[in-house]
Amino acid sequence: MKNGDKINCPHCGEKSFVKEKKEFDDSFSLKASTFFCALCGRKLENTPSSPKVKNSSAADRLSALLGGEKVQKVSFEKTADDGHFCLHCVHYLKHPFMTRCTITLKEIEATDSCEKFECKDE
Repeated sequence: MKNGDKINCPHCGEKSFVKEKKEFDDSFSLKASTFFCALCGRKLENTPSSPKVKNSSAADRLSALLGGEKVQKVSFEKTADDGHFCLHCVHYLKHPFMTRCTITLKEIEATDSCEKFECKDE
């Protein structure tokens, strides 16, 4: 049982939530924790929690929720036809005040491109 779990309260018989009250000692160590019904405020016994959903990926849980098929993971691989951005160029010189191209000595942005592109070894 943990804070926020849905329960059927044995005292008031209503559907409710668990409220947890923690008690600490002077050194801020947890001394005790007690559980209460959020509606009637009566103390609940420490019963074992409801069975948890087995570990599954977020995609599995989403597909189960929406009732559809499992979505396949998409992967992207860099190819020679990809854009030649200055950020990935050998001649890209990053400086705190200004970013320059070492060939043209002009101020550039990371998403600029040119014909003199040479790919960095990564």
